[in-house]
Amino acid sequence: MGWKTVGQSTSIERVSRAIHQKRLSHAYLICGADGVGKLTFALDIAKIANCLNVDRDLAPCGSCNQCLRIEAYNHTDVHLYDVDRDSGSENHASTMVSIEQLREDFLKKVHRKPYEGRTRVFIISSVDSMRAEQSNILLKTLEEPPEDVMIILLAQDSSAVLATIVSRCQILSLEQVSEANIVELLTSFNLDADAPLLQIAKLARGRPEWARQVAMDPGILQNLEDKLNDFVGCLGDGMGQRLDLSRKLSNQFMRHRDEVFDFLDIAITWTRDVLLVAVGRSDTIVNISRKEEIKGLSNILGIIDILTILKLLKITNDHLRKNVTSSLVFDNMMLKLPSVGKITM
Repeated sequence: MGWKTVGQSTSIERVSRAIHQKRLSHAYLICGADGVGKLTFALDIAKIANCLNVDRDLAPCGSCNQCLRIEAYNHTDVHLYDVDRDSGSENHASTMVSIEQLREDFLKKVHRKPYEGRTRVFIISSVDSMRAEQSNILLKTLEEPPEDVMIILLAQDSSAVLATIVSRCQILSLEQVSEANIVELLTSFNLDADAPLLQIAKLARGRPEWARQVAMDPGILQNLEDKLNDFVGCLGDGMGQRLDLSRKLSNQFMRHRDEVFDFLDIAITWTRDVLLVAVGRSDTIVNISRKEEIKGLSNILGIIDILTILKLLKITNDHLRKNVTSSLVFDNMMLKLPSVGKITM
């Protein structure tokens, strides 16, 4: 079965070489965008550290008892922690425990001997969101690592992680995966014949784990379509309707922040597509299922208006991440968005 990680030959080669040399690190920091496959790679490393047949191919066999139990999230020596449950699509909430348990749970377990495997593995997501106190708990363990223990940290950006933690880890940087590789991955899942594999691969923008989740749950793609309909529609709406959408987004932001960031993300992607068509690069757009709509809007909107929309969306995104009051942020965006007249979708 081998590696489940897709399109990361450089990082896979580094870990395989370490296995061959019997020099697996006690600590890894896996960096990359949400959805690129950090958790999948971490679980692959946990498997390779415990696989009964690893010496055969320098890869997890995927079929021994150790690999199967890790894959099913029920291996007693593999523990998953998440600093921020809302950090991204790679999180498996049913198997993650709150970081608040680090002190009593992590510190207790990390000094125990492995129970059923060779190595006790601790996978901690979103370490770039750690508070200072949490980082210090982890740092003490990394400074004096127990025997037969491996700690795998996941982060979007190593520069946001405490420097003393980074210095004690082997860094594995995951790259964006090609559309072709993602389509190949999705094809292996035996999906419905009419599943929009290329559209999903383009929207994934190099994130195979995100693509996998969308392919397995068509509702996710429909949810994105609904969000995009709201955004495109508001460009042709009057101010009253725009402010209604502003209130809707503000209320949603207080309950489900990620849903709102998804709204902004798909809106930014769509607006970039309009810009690409306007400058004669229609072959590179992401939202291929809405190509005719995008062409129509590119003829209505001028380059200045398109750039204005992009700038407003990015400012809105930045302000929300800096915790500016959401109602003010969305009202400001709606007031400044160019108007294009009624849009038929």
